[in-house]
Formats: sequence, C-alpha cells, structure tokens
Amino acid sequence: MKHLAWLFLVLSACGTVSCATNSVTVLQRASELSSRPEWADVTQSVQNQGDKTFFLGYVELGVDSSKSAAMNMSDQKAYSAPMEAMVDAFFQQNSVAEDLRQDSSISELVMSSARNSRPPMPGLRVAKRYWEVIEVKSAIGLSYQLHVFSLAEIPTSEYEKAKRAVLARLNGNKELKNVLKEVSKTQRDQLLNPEPKAE
Repeated sequence: MKHLAWLFLVLSACGTVSCATNSVTVLQRASELSSRPEWADVTQSVQNQGDKTFFLGYVELGVDSSKSAAMNMSDQKAYSAPMEAMVDAFFQQNSVAEDLRQDSSISELVMSSARNSRPPMPGLRVAKRYWEVIEVKSAIGLSYQLHVFSLAEIPTSEYEKAKRAVLARLNGNKELKNVLKEVSKTQRDQLLNPEPKAE
C-alpha cells in the first residue's frame, strides 16, 4: 500500500507535466468528470468523517482490462480494508514494529484469526466509484493504465463496535499471544544486538 501511495503522489504531482523522464496524461475519466474526485486519494485510505468511516479500494491494471472486472476488484479491496485496519490496530496495540508486521507468516496468522472472528457489518457498502485511463510517456515509450477507485462507507459506531469485538477475540487468542511473545523477543534482540553495518 505504501508503494501505491508513493506512486499516486508522483502521478498526482506530475499531471501532464514532465516528471523526471515520465509525463502522465489522463485520457479519459468516469462520467466525463473534469478532475479526479478528492476522495480518490490513496494517501488517505481510511477516513473518519463524523458518523461515517470510509475505506478506499484501488487497483491499477492494463488499459485492456475490463472496467467492470476492475471495479469488482477495487470494490473487494474496499470491502476488505476495514479488516486490514483492525489487524493494523491489533499490531499497534501490541507494539509490533512495522518491519515485523511485514512478516507474511505473522500477518497471515493474524489476518486468518481476524477473518474467523469477523462480526457482521451490514452497514458496509461501496458508495462511490471512479476510474480513469492514463497515458505514461517515458524514455522507453508509451504505456497506458486503467486506475479504479472504490469508496466503501460504514457508520462509525458500527465499525467501532466490530473493531472492539475483533480486537477482543484476537487478544484472547493464545496462539497469537505466543507468536507475539516471540515477535517481542525478536524485536528486543534486534534492538540489543543490531546487525553490524556493511563496510
């Protein structure tokens, strides 16, 4: 997700102006809009606005991809984003460092446990969609991409209730607790015995 956010910032900053050796031009937009909607910002993948919480889904595909299939993929990312946010909250609550969160075995275990304890969220729905076709000019030639954004929304009270339930179940999972003890030990060992820097 961080890589996508960085790419989005580069593309946004570039617009149709040359950026390093690339220039980006939006060729086509959904609903003949004149610009990308403010909500379609991958640097703001989770937003809380009063009584609603919003989650962004985003996909970047080849221009020949089916728009409807791309929108379905983007919708699925938006629908899965609340659980990812809950898992991230669990990691933060348990002081798991960012680099160790990237460990696929730990992330998969936590995500699997979270999915198994997922409470119903009937208020979660995709409220908005947006797509655009862009042309990227670079030193190696032209390429074309389809970018699709989906914005899911849920009442904040419903999301917070689901989050509390998931965190309670995750924190009560003995297997996870044992894994997190090992993670904490690894973190401590790395802090106390850092690897020597290469000359």
